[in-house]
Amino acid sequence: MPIHSSLLKKPRLVEKLRSFYSHLKKNNGEIGTKTRGIDLNLNNACNLRCKYCFTNSPKGEHVKDRLTPEQISSLADQADELGYFEFDLQGGELLLRPDILFETLEAIKPERFYLYLTTNGYHLDRTMADKLAHHHVSRVSVSIDSMDEKTHDDIRGRKESWRKAIEALKHVKDAGMDPYLNVTMGHYNAFDPGFEELLKYSKDNKYKTLINIAVPAGMWLHMPEEMLSDEDRNHLKKLRKKYKNLVRNIWDPFDKNNEESIGCTTVNRVYITPLGDVLACPYVHIKIGNILEQSLKEIINFGFSIKHFAEHSPICLAGENKEFVKNYMTKGGQSIFKPAHAKDIFKDNDLIPLDQVKVYS
Repeated sequence: MPIHSSLLKKPRLVEKLRSFYSHLKKNNGEIGTKTRGIDLNLNNACNLRCKYCFTNSPKGEHVKDRLTPEQISSLADQADELGYFEFDLQGGELLLRPDILFETLEAIKPERFYLYLTTNGYHLDRTMADKLAHHHVSRVSVSIDSMDEKTHDDIRGRKESWRKAIEALKHVKDAGMDPYLNVTMGHYNAFDPGFEELLKYSKDNKYKTLINIAVPAGMWLHMPEEMLSDEDRNHLKKLRKKYKNLVRNIWDPFDKNNEESIGCTTVNRVYITPLGDVLACPYVHIKIGNILEQSLKEIINFGFSIKHFAEHSPICLAGENKEFVKNYMTKGGQSIFKPAHAKDIFKDNDLIPLDQVKVYS
């Protein structure tokens, strides 16, 4: 993301952002093995029952588990030393336990990061938005599935979830944080007029729109038919040019022409479960280590020793590379709490010797 005035209050963050920008320029716009973000599932409890939940929260998995503030503080310190500049707190639904959330924010020391959280917005009123801003939260992403209230509520499994999500985005904006409207795009809705209606609403209200693409994981495990087709991807490219406020982690955040990709960000941004397991990304449920047993540096070095994660991929491995999905993401009942172990599914010819791995922090 470009450096704007609100981030200048975080000098350590600006330093890391400039390093990231410099790396992209030197590396032909490709992210390579440069560190970027931490996605932390703080707690998997949720008040909604979304049909496509990738964490299996509707099934009640591990809703009481979480890392301690001391463990999170250690993780954040290690992440900062390694140059990670984004810190995304996820669930479940974080605002079910605001006491735990604010305890976590203090442990992270968010003045070092572009820190944001992802929420369904059900419990996000103006008072809560002001508290989040006061605790140095830079951005809040609110998930919305449709501009049709009934459709959204049916997908989310609870009435009034649409109305509260719409109101939550307004509260985020009024509190001075970056409002992001989260949407999921798959083959099922790529050309649906209602999907583009969401994009228009976001742009008209001067929000950013975070595009998540459908992946065969979680509640959609073994459903590759939901993945984008080539036609769908070409359509997304046109939407990116048309709306200009669309964001994907795979896209170049500094590209004003809305054309360039930095490549798949597996391991560049890792996903950490409430059990401490470190997955290659939120949607690639392959375990590369555990933060309670190893240092983050050791885990990241191993992650980038896997060729599929170290080598440049112009498309998302989990959501667009059907060969990768077939070969590595369909081993039994993979989930964030039952991930495949990298050492079990990758062979010697998939690996780079550890002494040849270079991580750019």
